[in-house]
Amino acid sequence: MDSYESSSSIPNLDGDYEEVDYNQEVPTPPPLDLYGVLNVPKEATDEEIKDAYKRLCRTFHPDKHVNPENKKAAETKFQVIQKAYEVLTDPNKRIIYDMFGEEGLSTSWEVGPRLKTPQELREEFERQARLKRQQEVENMVKAKGDIQLSIDATQAFDPYDNRSRRSNRFSIFNIQNILENAEVKQLSMKHSFETQLRPQTQAVVIGQTILRNGIGGGNIVGTLRHTFSPKVWAEVGSSIIQPRIVTAKASYSIDADSFIIVSSHVDSIYSPPNLVFTGARVLGKNTTGYLTYKTGAWSLGPWGKHGLYSRREKSAVAISINGSFERSGYNFEIQTGLAQIYVSLNYNHKLFNDYLVKTSATLSSSSGLTAVLLGERKVTEYTKASLAIECGIPHGVTFKCRLSRLGQRITIPILVSPEFNYKIIFWGTILPLITITAVEQVILIPRRQKKKAEKLAALRELHAEYIENRKREAIEAIRLLLPSVERKIEAEKEKDGLVILEAWYGNISNLKDVPLSEKKDVADVRIPVQALVHDSQLTIPGGYSKSNIMGFYDPCMGEHKQLRIKYQFQRKFHEVTVDDTVPIGCPLRSHIIPTY
Repeated sequence: MDSYESSSSIPNLDGDYEEVDYNQEVPTPPPLDLYGVLNVPKEATDEEIKDAYKRLCRTFHPDKHVNPENKKAAETKFQVIQKAYEVLTDPNKRIIYDMFGEEGLSTSWEVGPRLKTPQELREEFERQARLKRQQEVENMVKAKGDIQLSIDATQAFDPYDNRSRRSNRFSIFNIQNILENAEVKQLSMKHSFETQLRPQTQAVVIGQTILRNGIGGGNIVGTLRHTFSPKVWAEVGSSIIQPRIVTAKASYSIDADSFIIVSSHVDSIYSPPNLVFTGARVLGKNTTGYLTYKTGAWSLGPWGKHGLYSRREKSAVAISINGSFERSGYNFEIQTGLAQIYVSLNYNHKLFNDYLVKTSATLSSSSGLTAVLLGERKVTEYTKASLAIECGIPHGVTFKCRLSRLGQRITIPILVSPEFNYKIIFWGTILPLITITAVEQVILIPRRQKKKAEKLAALRELHAEYIENRKREAIEAIRLLLPSVERKIEAEKEKDGLVILEAWYGNISNLKDVPLSEKKDVADVRIPVQALVHDSQLTIPGGYSKSNIMGFYDPCMGEHKQLRIKYQFQRKFHEVTVDDTVPIGCPLRSHIIPTY
């Protein structure tokens, strides 16, 4: 059996979890999460809770210690563990805790909190339960939407339009002129719903419609995807109304560094399916290579010999290289085929913390030369806005505006010049970049940094005693865990199991060249993480802060926190970094550090 396969059964490793808003002022430190104390998921069964409780008792039960200092420290920890066990194994207490937290546990149901009558309290409880059920339903069905509105504004931006020039010398900045002369060329809308039918099976339904020059149409596409094993998954889909197209796709992972994808689509029973074969291989630490072959339309004896509809597609071969780094990435692709030959290069780079700049250039035998410059800005926590300028020969110049929020996306391409216009390209490219850079550097960044630093300083000064107590408790827990962890490390080494080499928790997102051991807002959690390893498996559920785990504490209250783990498994070195409330499971092949 593959030693990595057992890790694939860890639930919700790719789930969506609500992150803490670290920009909000926290008036009081958050209470301990009882699920985090036992290191169990919020959906844990009674048996899982009991097993976690027994494991912690082996270390933190006062009777396990003879040294008076250790015995006293164990008593404090055991009281918290005992409370978590009693609450989470009592059905009524657990429901109240899930709804109201610790405040609900300390409330008398006969009197009610804040002078509420028993009836009012029950109504509040039922309301919270309904909200939770609604949230669970929304999480089951993931909705995504895409609206694209194409506008032809060439008359408004045409410098040779005498009527526009007479009305305003600077017609390019005349909003009224743009609105009067703009023409909607195309409107397309797409919405999709994704739901989990079984743990390894997903269903996706996509509805799409398009309106072009007064003529429109639409279709509904359904797709079913199933994961057979960590190495193999496949999906099949079909449109419901004409034109009816059936698609299929399958993926096979040869090893941790390479995989193969085969996809096909059938638009007529009179011709064989068009096939696409893609092979990928990891070439370096940050580089992946792809080789793609498209069969196009082909025939098998008489089958497909007289097909007309699918004959529009021609065979082609493409080779591409992808590079991905911490703040940038690139893609280079060359395709040659019967219908089209092209070369494309894409590059993106993250500026500051909220800006992303993307550039691309494509030289094609069918569409000429096209260049794109795009700037993307994170407006709020869940909203992004982007502006792009696309210029091509002979296609002209197009502006594209996009607004994205939680899977919903609106894109508006505006054709401003039917030809290669240097003036429009210059102002459309230079002015936004100069404005964004100047405002960010001169005003926004210093103001935000100063405000954030003042808020964090006040927050930590207000809760300095609490932070120091939590740090002391974590050090005590590590001291109690150390003997059993040392034995566990020796046992894992004997079987080439999972050994934690380093584990750091805190603000490690902006490390640069500063060693972790020298950072004040990062805690060494190697011992408590190794204590969570059982049978060469490490599982830390998500949905709550990892500062609740025994041996952890919050070293950077009010800031974004992450957990970075370096470990050894089967004589290979691994590394993984996750956000505070995201689950983690080890070992996984994707964590392997490439060696050269």
